Amino acid sequence: MGRESSTNLEQAALSFLSAIDPERGIDAALFLRRTGLVLASWTREGIRLDVVSVMAATMLASIDTILEALGGSASESVAVEGGDHQMVATKIGSKAFLVVIARMSVARSAVRKTVRELVTQLSRIASEMGSPLEGTTAHPRVQVRPPR
Repeated sequence: MGRESSTNLEQAALSFLSAIDPERGIDAALFLRRTGLVLASWTREGIRLDVVSVMAATMLASIDTILEALGGSASESVAVEGGDHQMVATKIGSKAFLVVIARMSVARSAVRKTVRELVTQLSRIASEMGSPLEGTTAHPRVQVRPPR
């Protein structure tokens, strides 16, 4: 990624927080480089960003490796449920991704809507700067398993 693309990520990160609706019940939203470096973050309660960001990057890379080992292709979006939380990680181009974390009591549709709005916001900012984020679309596909 060249310096111009890096600058677009940084500028998009600065405006990232304005798209978060704290009334939707989201616990955390993180805009990260694929290495786990935090570009922007919002949390309802203090969390260890160093741990969450690196582990989220590791999780996404691990899932891609598993899928490729099975003969498939890497995924653009991953949904995980564990304990009383759910998490959606969505790639933003080839060098960044977005993670949204919420309690299981929050409707999956609210989590999906938050992800779509944040990706749209990030893409819009980069486009306004004259260089869209690589691999983003105005309407990202976020696949979350339907309720059982």
